[in-house]
Amino acid sequence: MERIVEYKGNKIKYSLIRKKVKNINLRIKPDSTVIVSANSRVSLKYIDEFVKSKGDFIMKAIDNFSIEKKPSEPLYTPEEFVDYIIREYEQVFLTFNNNYTIIKPQLKLKRMKSRWGSCNYTKGIIALSTNLIYCTEEQIRYVIIHEFSHLLIHNHSDAFYSIVKIYCPDYKRIRKEMNKIILR
Repeated sequence: MERIVEYKGNKIKYSLIRKKVKNINLRIKPDSTVIVSANSRVSLKYIDEFVKSKGDFIMKAIDNFSIEKKPSEPLYTPEEFVDYIIREYEQVFLTFNNNYTIIKPQLKLKRMKSRWGSCNYTKGIIALSTNLIYCTEEQIRYVIIHEFSHLLIHNHSDAFYSIVKIYCPDYKRIRKEMNKIILR
């Protein structure tokens, strides 16, 4: 359902999705689409007010996305990319395995539209986005470390980020830079 709210003279258009969720969730995509998911018991008026309360955040995010450009050229050839991913994946595994007893997860490369990677710790699979071909070596390493950290902590808590920080102390800067890249 499409909705529009007025905020400081601007119109914020958003798509409302009704789901069985506990909280109201707000997401802004790189194409400036605003998506809100909420339980069906939450009134439209309350949701509109929630969106208005996040108006500054939404407008800033949309502005940030609008000034960023899609990368024009991949940073690697496909062969270089796959070789680098495999080498870095092996290196991160060895590093983690020195400090924790983990079973080596299966690596999959796949096209992802809205994320850099995912970890299915129950099945022992780490999937990395083919869009990483537009990222620097430092950024790719961060994503691999991030996904390996999910083998130990299955959420994005402070404990999770304390593990990420051990292996990638500058992860906040790297993540901020990556948020400017529009996924294809």
